Amino acid sequence: METTPGILSMIYEMKKKCAQVDQRLMDDLNISQSELLFFSALNNCQGLSSPELAKNMGLSLSRISRVVDKLVVNGYLDRNADATDRRAITLCLTAKGKMIRGKIDEVRNECEARLLGTIPSGDIERFREIISKIVINM
Repeated sequence: METTPGILSMIYEMKKKCAQVDQRLMDDLNISQSELLFFSALNNCQGLSSPELAKNMGLSLSRISRVVDKLVVNGYLDRNADATDRRAITLCLTAKGKMIRGKIDEVRNECEARLLGTIPSGDIERFREIISKIVINM
């Protein structure tokens, strides 16, 4: 008798497929996982500081500093003095960084469209509600 996989097994399988999409992105764009996470966390040019970004990403300030340094060297990111506090530095994507961010968004949107394409249109909103409940309550 064939057994149905448990929900957790299915979630892990879906996560694995999403991780494969991210790995292809990292390979194509020649960026690390931390850099990919950074691009996902920083929306174009919000003027976030390194401490705010570290908190948002759940990474140490020293790790964020290393990622920021590499992104600045590669021309993806600018450091700017804060207009209200010259001691504070804000981070902003360059045109090159915005292009990378756009590619990441494009590939992830395509992946999400494929995922949602497997669900009957009448069930998509219910699926979103269920996923949201799981994320909030775990």
